Amino acid sequence: MTEHLDIQNDLGLLNRSLAGEHFGIAAYQAALDSGLLEDGVAGVAKQFQSDHKGHAEKLVGLIKSFGGTPVEPLAAAEYAKDYPPLTSQEDILRYAVTLEQSAASGHLSTVAQFKNPELSETAASISGDEAMHWSVLLGALGENPVPVTFIPLPEAA
Repeated sequence: MTEHLDIQNDLGLLNRSLAGEHFGIAAYQAALDSGLLEDGVAGVAKQFQSDHKGHAEKLVGLIKSFGGTPVEPLAAAEYAKDYPPLTSQEDILRYAVTLEQSAASGHLSTVAQFKNPELSETAASISGDEAMHWSVLLGALGENPVPVTFIPLPEAA
């Protein structure tokens, strides 16, 4: 019985992480489609979107391996409802910073919640990648690329 609850717990965390990756993929697509990004920045956005797709593929595989059903991405318009006004490259970069910081924090927050150690390792690895994205974006804005000593955990709702 406990094993079933552990699997359900882990599947819930994996699907929550997958939903976040779907959001990130859509946000980068919206940024790329905006026409506001310079070529170099667009190249970085494409790479980061590709990374998020890789994270999503890994999460889908894990969810299926545990007998779960992966959450599907929403329509682009559904995600767009949550975006702030994005009228310049700087707006997009600043928003991407908040998304990547949130992603790094969110994945990190699940590490101790997983019952399966392999899943904890995956979450920690994805968190590290999100932190690198966050750092690169801050650098592109001319800001301190390592603004914190520790990745902050999300505040309790």
